[in-house]
Amino acid sequence: MSVDHYATCPCGSGKKIKFCKCKDSVSELDRVMKMVEGGQVVPALDRLSTILSEHPDAAWALAIRGRLLLDLREYDTLAENADRFIRLQPSNPLALTQRAAAQVFRGDVKSATDSMLEALTESGRDVDAFVLDVSSAVAFLLGRQGVFLTARVYASLAMMAEGYEGSQMSASLLRQLNSSPSLSQLVKSIPQPIERPADADWGERYDEAATLLRSNKVLLAEAKFQSLRRTLPDEPSILSGLLTCAIWRGDVPAQSEFLKKLSACESLDFEQRVQFRAVSCLVNPEDKDLAAECFRLDADIESAEPVEMAMIADARFAPLPPEMLAQMRESEDDVPPRAGFQVLDRDRPEVSEGLPPIDQIPEANAMAFVYGKQTDRSARIEVHDVTSSVLDDVRAQIQKVIGDSVELQQKSSDPLPFLAVVQPQVAMVRFKASAMEADAMQEELTQTRMPVAIANAKLGILGNASLVETAEDATKLLERTVVVRVAEQYDALISKGEDVLKKVYALAKLEPLPAITLQDSEIESVSNTDLNRIDSSQLSEESCLYLLQRAQQISATPAIRHFAQRIIAAELPEDQKMAKLLAYSTLVNASSNAQDAIATIDEAKAFAEANQLPTANLLLSEVSLRLQAGDGEGFQKAIETLTQRYGNEPEVMAQLQQMLISMGLIRPDGSPKRGPGPGGVAPAGAEAAGGGIWTPDGGGAAAPADPASGGGSKLWVPGMD
Repeated sequence: MSVDHYATCPCGSGKKIKFCKCKDSVSELDRVMKMVEGGQVVPALDRLSTILSEHPDAAWALAIRGRLLLDLREYDTLAENADRFIRLQPSNPLALTQRAAAQVFRGDVKSATDSMLEALTESGRDVDAFVLDVSSAVAFLLGRQGVFLTARVYASLAMMAEGYEGSQMSASLLRQLNSSPSLSQLVKSIPQPIERPADADWGERYDEAATLLRSNKVLLAEAKFQSLRRTLPDEPSILSGLLTCAIWRGDVPAQSEFLKKLSACESLDFEQRVQFRAVSCLVNPEDKDLAAECFRLDADIESAEPVEMAMIADARFAPLPPEMLAQMRESEDDVPPRAGFQVLDRDRPEVSEGLPPIDQIPEANAMAFVYGKQTDRSARIEVHDVTSSVLDDVRAQIQKVIGDSVELQQKSSDPLPFLAVVQPQVAMVRFKASAMEADAMQEELTQTRMPVAIANAKLGILGNASLVETAEDATKLLERTVVVRVAEQYDALISKGEDVLKKVYALAKLEPLPAITLQDSEIESVSNTDLNRIDSSQLSEESCLYLLQRAQQISATPAIRHFAQRIIAAELPEDQKMAKLLAYSTLVNASSNAQDAIATIDEAKAFAEANQLPTANLLLSEVSLRLQAGDGEGFQKAIETLTQRYGNEPEVMAQLQQMLISMGLIRPDGSPKRGPGPGGVAPAGAEAAGGGIWTPDGGGAAAPADPASGGGSKLWVPGMD
């Protein structure tokens, strides 16, 4: 096959073959590509090595060789190939991207982003697919390291590239980030740039930098923004441009710095400043502003046995199960603790039947571990995760069981993150109650305790004080507002009910943001962080459906509930009945407890049957929910209805079988297991043993997963499983 010498050279230089140094060897390209397409990767690599020995300037061979090495996971050889490629063509975007790929798989995210930015700067308007492939890999690594804003820009780069067909990994990463209830809505989007003043005499210079930034020429844009900043150090639009550059570079300290500087710009709206300060606390995984100071208490003891017995006998301690203790060691050579206990904030209630009153349910203030005497050290007690707010109480409880003569040593430890601090850590105390009763207790406990936990958490941003303690401090208005805004942007918290945040605002003596009344023409401009505040009274059902889909994508549960209920309540035409059924299904998944979810399913089934719509998905959800609620009779009835109506539909039956296997009720061959499996169904009316660790995330209901998904998505990274 003849080579078109006026075609662009495959080396990535952007030159025509006729004018590129590759022209003497590119005739081999067709032969190599046939090998690759035929699956002969190793022979293709051998041929490329021969070509490079005969034609040292054959950059196209280095370009193809790098891609093959990446697919084969030969990362060290890939790094060598990239170095040779860069020596040959220092500004070649493919060469720079190969270096970035090698750095990605060494875990060197800082160098990888630097190399990617060089590659993007050298790329033309059309970014090569290989650059986009590696961009996705960089995004994946950044996401795993908690550098979420930078992960988002690199994933979005691949997603938005016109004609690029390899964006599945980036799409999967963005779905995972967006759907996580434990990731704040504040970091599920990139901060929008701030416009410069229209009459600024430096406007032309700013516009030039902004244009470069929009073209992904980040390094060039950053240099121009830095030049502007030397004369205008506090101009919000310039700081905003530098923030975007820092996000592209993956420079977390710089991101935090520019966000804090923006929050200090008094020319900005107060809520803008609050949001910038809030994001500054969230972008850095090491940031301590929204974490609680934490301590560890240690003491050598004469003998472990009397201390262990004293803790067992004391109602302020709850023993940990042996299987958990076996995991409490850093390596195989370490000796696990002899015993472990939760240190409780109140006495364990003595209840033989049912559940105690909410005010008697204890929470865990800390974890205490007792170690026996070892060859190289004395018997000892270690107390972990003690926050400053409970330090004195925990110390007193431990001192009581080890004796006043034993001195407890106090050490600082890693601070506890915001979500861990503000969610009630209910003690591992077992009570005899039905699953439905335990579910209701969990919800009531959350509604009662979580607002107090949020308002009383001592946080770095408040000077290791709490919202309650600083409620009258006008000098901390911005910081106090930041804390409550952060809380209301965590779906893991706000999904527990609107009353939780209302109580927090009252305790903090702050005013909540007002509802937003939108018109249909404004729905696309509303930010994700405002979805939970929308008043839909002026919106059409079509707009509500659009906003419902947006809320689902980012896991904004209050908005999901609001828009789903609005659609369900509407009188829809015949051709939109399925939209109402989808709203029902969405509301089931967003329910805060199994009882509400089952009630919604019953209503949805009645609607579907009245309108001759399919009920298979509803029944599959009901099977899972009835089991979760311990409703054996309802579970059996849902199974019977499902098999009667859809027994001849293999896809539905396969989903049911997979569900029952995952529940431990049947074997893969379809035969039943003896006795109830994990989470097995109790006979109708029987009581299930409640207990275990209850957390605010423990409630709620979810629809059964699609068995084809294997229970979760999996990100593909070039060269990785």
